[in-house]
Amino acid sequence: MLKKIIASIAALALIVVVLLFIVIQYVKPTESLDLTYREISISNKIADIILSRKLEVRLTEDDINQLLKKQLADHSTLPHDFRLEGAKLNMAGSLINADVNLRWQNKIPIGAHAMFFLSWESPNLVIQHQSTQIKSLQLPSEWLQMAPVEIPLQSYLPKLIGIKNVVFEDKAIVVQLKALQ
Repeated sequence: MLKKIIASIAALALIVVVLLFIVIQYVKPTESLDLTYREISISNKIADIILSRKLEVRLTEDDINQLLKKQLADHSTLPHDFRLEGAKLNMAGSLINADVNLRWQNKIPIGAHAMFFLSWESPNLVIQHQSTQIKSLQLPSEWLQMAPVEIPLQSYLPKLIGIKNVVFEDKAIVVQLKALQ
């Protein structure tokens, strides 16, 4: 009788370990991502302004990627003991689709897909987290909800230039400028 109980407990423990292994393999990231970024300088795009004869700067998808990675690196600690470790962002107008690498409780690596919405709320570009899914499983928003992140675009400009408006294009953001007095 005691042998049957011990064998049952051992079999149950083995099943739990195998199931945990399967779950960890299922959620692990498929590619290595990081949050390294390079600083961008909007003021370096003055030559583009002169050539186009328009008082506007076009931020490419790569520029936006660098800006967002910087903000995500500064806000990498997430609720429920998650930490953001890497991201690869793709822009589609005001929507950002991101492949992200997370770590739960500093132990379990997780590959996920997150959706963000960009908006212009003068004087900030605001990043609002919309949803997160792991493979085909949609996570409830209360499990992994990031607070809105604000990027002060004005801080990237020379002192005598302000921002008139921001227009979201498919793979770029056009920052329309104005002269300050």
